[in-house]
Amino acid sequence: MINFLATATMAITMIATAPKAPQWEQSYGRALEATRSGQDPLLVVLDKPNSDDARIEPALLSEDNADSDASKLLSPYHLCHVDVTTEYGQKVAKAFHATQFPQVTIIDKTGSVVIFKKSGQIDKDEWDKMLASHKSGERPASHAFCPNCQRQQF
Repeated sequence: MINFLATATMAITMIATAPKAPQWEQSYGRALEATRSGQDPLLVVLDKPNSDDARIEPALLSEDNADSDASKLLSPYHLCHVDVTTEYGQKVAKAFHATQFPQVTIIDKTGSVVIFKKSGQIDKDEWDKMLASHKSGERPASHAFCPNCQRQQF
């Protein structure tokens, strides 16, 4: 009986501590709320998943691989991936003033300031550097953007 309990306890511990694949929220509102109630920055990807030239490379999103380096780089972030071909996605894209896809935006850990924004294709090296550079969710002192209006604030 003791062996069974010990084995069961070890199995549960291993399952609980096993790395999980990144969980991408499809609702920008829920993702922003999670950021505002926590201390993690928000990574927002706006793209057209069925378009080769207007999407983020799926491998960068690490949706199926919890042990990948990309997955580890995503772990400090709340994640939001919005398909801009849907009616909801078009509304979110409009709120972000996005006209070119994919678009990647990082919002600070308070959920109030855009600290990074890029439209167009992004390669693995640039993706990794971007994620590593902004993982703290701290806004740079030199400039900031309002996530509601997407205008630069001084």
